[in-house]
Amino acid sequence: MTLLKPVKQGDALLVDAAGDIQRLPLPSQDPNDPLNFTVWEKTGVMVSCCWFSIMSLSIVGGLGAILTTFFEIYGAEGISNSQVVWLSTFPSLFVGIGNYLVLPLGLVYGRRPAALVSIAVLFAATIGCAVSQNFHQHLGLRILQGLATGATESLLPLMLSEITFVHQRGLIFGVYWATQNVVTSCLNLATSYETAALGWRWFYWVYVIAVGAGLVIVVFGCFETRYQRRAQFLNGQVVVTDQFGVTQVLSGPQAEEYRRELEADDGSTPDEAREKHTYWQMLQPWGTPVKNTWTTVLMAWFHMFEAFTSPGILYATLLASAVLGSSVGVSLTYDTVLQSYGWPARSVGLINLGGVFGGFGGMLYAGVFGIWFILRMAKRSGGVHTPEHRLVLLIFPGILTVASLLLYGFTASGGSTWGGPYMGWTILQVAFVSVLIQSTSFAAEAWEKNPGPALAAVVGTKNIVSFGVSYGLSPMVARYSYPTAMGILAGICGAIFLLGIPVYSFNPAWRRYRQRRESKKAML
Repeated sequence: MTLLKPVKQGDALLVDAAGDIQRLPLPSQDPNDPLNFTVWEKTGVMVSCCWFSIMSLSIVGGLGAILTTFFEIYGAEGISNSQVVWLSTFPSLFVGIGNYLVLPLGLVYGRRPAALVSIAVLFAATIGCAVSQNFHQHLGLRILQGLATGATESLLPLMLSEITFVHQRGLIFGVYWATQNVVTSCLNLATSYETAALGWRWFYWVYVIAVGAGLVIVVFGCFETRYQRRAQFLNGQVVVTDQFGVTQVLSGPQAEEYRRELEADDGSTPDEAREKHTYWQMLQPWGTPVKNTWTTVLMAWFHMFEAFTSPGILYATLLASAVLGSSVGVSLTYDTVLQSYGWPARSVGLINLGGVFGGFGGMLYAGVFGIWFILRMAKRSGGVHTPEHRLVLLIFPGILTVASLLLYGFTASGGSTWGGPYMGWTILQVAFVSVLIQSTSFAAEAWEKNPGPALAAVVGTKNIVSFGVSYGLSPMVARYSYPTAMGILAGICGAIFLLGIPVYSFNPAWRRYRQRRESKKAML
């Protein structure tokens, strides 16, 4: 029998003494356990999540290439250009706010009902945008789209984590985030041509069709993944999966606490005695609410905000926010920049080819190479993986982020070649996808007390904080210049990346300090 090596709290044993990868969390013998779903059932969940996320984020982030169209239309209503930009920035803000609303809904009523409600709201809001008659109607419906899209930042990643093992999640999330970038960029390639040929309303009508198809896919393929997974013993340690889908391997006082709870809980139905749900039962659109509904919601919010006491979580949030804000901010300017280089308005959408290359590049680096690197580091450490291993992988994206912003800034004003801003955008997308994958993976591990809320806090808050970055970029460009504005942004991003050095050293000490406190509480 292979024994697990004792690990420090917050670390995880991914590779055992024989060199085999551990399958965590441990699947139960219950046929309805999401980890025991058939291949087609898991595929249905994955396709549903990816389709929903791609279409929703394409809608939220797809206006950059056609903003000049809205400058002309709403300028006649007396709306300033800075206000028109709200059509692109405010939805991103409300994606973050929606995360804090949709996730508790999924925790209380189930993942499937929350997903159905979210995509139905997105479908209705997109129809509303297509038929809107003035700027304020349009803006209000764009905000509603952002709220519904909040599911992509919290609920959908949670569902994916609940049907996969820990060692698979780096690749799965890499595919999830990268396909968002790649397919969204492909869809938005045609945006400017579509608007020039058919009018701006067809930007929305096309997505009405796509989101409608997604609604059908979710109804028939997005199964409930909420599952009350019992703590399980594995060679003297306890494997626990929380309601946010995050798995921990516990030892010491916390393991003893779970051991006592398991011994006391002997009245439930054995897993192997449960019957497999039929397909029609799995299509049930509602779930059984948890007991103490408001307590569950309030505690979820409390644990999310409590996570920011961790230096690692603060760092992951700042980093993801800065890079996302930079990406959104640049997307608000490339329409004007490329037209100043002589690009016709209908061709501006071609810059999204950079997003395609960037998405693949980020997935290969952070997803494929990242998994190899993490497993290699774990083997070198006796099979033990520490969260801080992921910070090493942020060095390369940090260099790319600073370089891409400087390249874009110093070529955006003209006098050079359109290849400068084009390549700046492409390189930034490689960095963006890489940072998104690694920062969220780090967040799920950096705070062992409640890793699920910590992950939800990072992915949701990054949209709120990044709003400030993107919202302030256009006025800064107008007041100073592209080189100055992008130089300031590059400096901010570079400084945040460098904070990873003290976090690499200090966060393990902070985790040990928290563990000592928890151990003392458990002994009282």
